[in-house]
Amino acid sequence: MSTRLARGGRFTDRSKQFGFTFNGKRFTGYAGDTLASALLANDQMLMGRSFKYHRPRGVVASGAEEPNALVGLGEGARFEPDQRVTTTELFDGLVADSQNHWPSLDFDVGGVNARLSRFLPAGFYYKTFLWPRAFWKHVYEPVIRQSAGLGKAPHPEVRDADRYEHFHAHVDLLVIGGGVAGLQAAKSAARAGAQVLLLEQTAHWGGRTPVDGGSIDGLDPEAWVAQTVAELEAMPNVRLRLRCMGAGIYDHAYALGYERLTDHRPGAEGPRHRLWRIRAKQILAATGAIERPLSFAGNDIPGVMLASAVRDYVVNWGVTPGDRTVVVTNNDDAYRTAITLKQAGLEVPVILDARPMGGGALMEEARALGIRVEPGRGIAKVLGGKRVTGVATCIQNGQGAMLEEIPCDAVAMSGGWSPVVHLWSHCGGKLAW
Repeated sequence: MSTRLARGGRFTDRSKQFGFTFNGKRFTGYAGDTLASALLANDQMLMGRSFKYHRPRGVVASGAEEPNALVGLGEGARFEPDQRVTTTELFDGLVADSQNHWPSLDFDVGGVNARLSRFLPAGFYYKTFLWPRAFWKHVYEPVIRQSAGLGKAPHPEVRDADRYEHFHAHVDLLVIGGGVAGLQAAKSAARAGAQVLLLEQTAHWGGRTPVDGGSIDGLDPEAWVAQTVAELEAMPNVRLRLRCMGAGIYDHAYALGYERLTDHRPGAEGPRHRLWRIRAKQILAATGAIERPLSFAGNDIPGVMLASAVRDYVVNWGVTPGDRTVVVTNNDDAYRTAITLKQAGLEVPVILDARPMGGGALMEEARALGIRVEPGRGIAKVLGGKRVTGVATCIQNGQGAMLEEIPCDAVAMSGGWSPVVHLWSHCGGKLAW
């Protein structure tokens, strides 16, 4: 089961407890939690249903790349559909509801679509609903409109309770991304006398480095980040903005920033969101990378998550998605997740590494902790329905024979990393692979 660990959580303040509701049920979390970490801490793995087949869906990531866990947030004039639980900061009194199910999340009649999937291929509706013509207006169209879309649109007669603003900014250098690379770039430019604006879409500086470990200039990553941010805050030629996403880069060094001011403290004075219209002499996109999933049967069952996300929940929020986590990977990075879980007192039954020879130093470190490593292996399928109950393993080279079933309640998968190049592509940038 997913649960809150007895210790840990860089971002959580356990002295401040918040109450919130999900589908009308009362839960508690801590200051610093996201809605995702708070739900996982309460063993709420099932968070929604897929669009077409209404398959169970849970959280798979820990940031803005989350594809599954979308909910309706708020009530009345402050209701918004399709909000990611991974980027929603928890506050006292938060109200959220899952989407795309009837009559309830646990028992969804639409789940019959998954059983009939062989009869409902992509595009079947373009042929099926042509005849008889008289059925379109009174049968087909009402049913299709009722089932279309994931969330419910706000009522058109309810006026938005919040206000918004925009303004223009002119700088020498715009840095998008507040990880180690972005902080270092901003510091170097500011020391040279440039007017710098640094944007970070999350509520915290440093990116992944404080989670992944290592050292920077002989310092612990968290200490280096704190020292660098303090230096930047003391510079009159630097502006720092958390919760501000680089929303687009356009011709002639024009960029947009989208800042969330009071989403995490609704009812506060001032505008809710702010749109930055930025003209910069130079723009630096330090947007990092996102982890790729792996393909295997059942990789969408709640409890199957990116390995980096599992690591984030353990380190940043003191939450684990499972007591027994199988790690499956094709690269060394996922070994960090297995090591983190083991050091947190959790069980890692096996690491399945698709590479015939396995990994390097990290693999040896995992083995030294007593973790079983199986090179050349993969997952044939995940067992379970609304949550993971185990995995069936196989040889990775395509022979297809299942080797064994391993009980577990979570799967951490890693297919490697892809650079976040969206903003670079906005302005016509090309990639060299």
